[in-house]
Amino acid sequence: MPAPRRRLAALLVTPLLAGCGNDPTPPPDVVTPGPPLGANPQAFPAAGVAFTAPAGWDLRTGEAPLVASVATGRAAITVFRYPRTEPLPGTPDELDAAAEALVGAAKQRDPGFVELKRDRVRVDGRPAVVLRGTETIDGQPRTVRSTHVYAFDGEVVIDALAPAADFKRVDAEVFRPLVRSLDLSRPRA
Repeated sequence: MPAPRRRLAALLVTPLLAGCGNDPTPPPDVVTPGPPLGANPQAFPAAGVAFTAPAGWDLRTGEAPLVASVATGRAAITVFRYPRTEPLPGTPDELDAAAEALVGAAKQRDPGFVELKRDRVRVDGRPAVVLRGTETIDGQPRTVRSTHVYAFDGEVVIDALAPAADFKRVDAEVFRPLVRSLDLSRPRA
């Protein structure tokens, strides 16, 4: 290579090498739950479930009883539909008994489960119970909101979880709006 070309190549490469080793670009944060980037309507007629998912979150469909899951960072929502042959709870006493049974099942699955709150509500006009608590998943403590809606010979369960430090924000931005958007119908399958 002639000397002028070598000098030109050295002049072009030197600034590039000078940048190496300086302030490294921080890696992207893949742990903190991201905000919704809009609304993403979803319908699952075979399960009789429709809801508005947060755009920008990873949505995956599942095989029954899993309808779908939506996740970002360490936050996730799973939607299940369980067919039921027994009478569904509808009265306050029946809903309280269902909530008690759900808390018992949660404590059996995770002896460290701590119930924070429970409530009887209506979701899409249907009787439901909501449990909030802390549980440990893969050794990591998480806050969870579990909503159980009883309708059309089935139980639709929306489990929403996030690290405790992020839960309040993600609950307000994503979890509660998704539950409010729930539209139930008789499953087509």
